[in-house]
Amino acid sequence: MAYTTIDNPELYFQTKTYTGDGNATQAITLDGDENMQPDLVWIKSRGATQSHILVDAVRGTNKYLGSNHTGAEGTDIDSVTAFGSNGFTVGDDASVNQSSTNLVAWCWKESADAGFDIVTFTGNGSARTI
Repeated sequence: MAYTTIDNPELYFQTKTYTGDGNATQAITLDGDENMQPDLVWIKSRGATQSHILVDAVRGTNKYLGSNHTGAEGTDIDSVTAFGSNGFTVGDDASVNQSSTNLVAWCWKESADAGFDIVTFTGNGSARTI
């Protein structure tokens, strides 16, 4: 596999720590020197027991995955509610915005240059290469 040198990783990945405010919406702005509209946001409480929440631009903001359980894709209109030009917006779901809770968000930009892609497919019961 050929590897690509990434001259400025902030264009493709940024981490953000923030404190939940419990409001219906809270806009989260990334702190990097570069603006980056994320395509995948993975949020986890830094001290509470809420589930991991992963939301991507392909599925849309009302769908999520949980990396710490075996359930399928879930629906939640109050977790990540929007992807912005330099961050994202969360709703009042406790997993992403519980009042006074410290959270971390890992944010990726989909890019062939960075080697990160988001794809969907529909299974047909046969072996497939994706």
